[in-house]
Amino acid sequence: MIELYSITYYILMFFILIVGLIIYLKIAEKWSIIDLPNNRSSHSDNTKRGAGILYLFGLTIYLFWAGFNNYILVISTVLLGIIGFIDDIKNIHFKKKLLFQFIVIFSYLVFQDYLLLEWYLVLFILVFLISGINIYNFMDGINGLTILYSLSSLISFYFINSKFTTFIDPNLLLIMILSNLILGIFNIRKKAICFVGDVGSMTMGFLYASLAILLMIKTNSLNPLILFVVYGIDAGWTILERLVLKENIFLAHRKHLYQLLVNELGISHILVSSIYASIQVLLNTIWMIFYPEEQSLILILSILIILSIIYLLVKKVVLNKIKV
Repeated sequence: MIELYSITYYILMFFILIVGLIIYLKIAEKWSIIDLPNNRSSHSDNTKRGAGILYLFGLTIYLFWAGFNNYILVISTVLLGIIGFIDDIKNIHFKKKLLFQFIVIFSYLVFQDYLLLEWYLVLFILVFLISGINIYNFMDGINGLTILYSLSSLISFYFINSKFTTFIDPNLLLIMILSNLILGIFNIRKKAICFVGDVGSMTMGFLYASLAILLMIKTNSLNPLILFVVYGIDAGWTILERLVLKENIFLAHRKHLYQLLVNELGISHILVSSIYASIQVLLNTIWMIFYPEEQSLILILSILIILSIIYLLVKKVVLNKIKV
């Protein structure tokens, strides 16, 4: 069992990270790393972006403090975060981003010895990791959503890791929880001071998906997919809708349910973000109550079907209100 670092360590980490973020925000203002609103945005003010670089600060400190524990996962996550940060500064074409993602993720599979698994498992992991990054990116559109959703599952991962199945150093989870709490101070508000940007969504998307894969392998179960289900439902049905309409799914739009609720119905960013995170927390809790059960397929399919029906009904009602 890996021991937790002392409370003094985390107090020190808190001050280092919050000072680091404040310094970054000053740099972002000076170098104009700003998100300018357009007709596809869910905000109306110029806002500093790229604050998700805080995740990279936290991961880098963890890497050295932990004696390069989980270094393959951490380095891969940081590399993807750097790609996201470059995209925040200077937009990278989506095809190039996908190529960079594939290179880093395939390298991760090699160094993690995942290529020794059956070919269909390797394919599943590859697709799942790339999907995780891009779904997180698609869903990062309103204040508080990425942070609250990340906290909902990072805390669940920590609880599972502590009470049921040890699969990762708990200090890594705690550092990412701390990073999200700090970012929340600046982002979870009516008028956000900063956005996590692509660096934040790509970092959290990959880390989130990687942790789920580690837990799936450790438990020999698909149940950890439940930790992705709320994002997966909204992103999955929206992607399907856009494919039917022959739209480029990698180009910005305003068709996600959360975007319709905020942009068209005028519901608060924080309320919508809280609802999404709360639903995920509820599902995580239900899963953990029945954690020893091995009915993976039945449980996941039941949740997907029920949530999909609710999602489609709610979206239909919302669209009807918009038309009126």
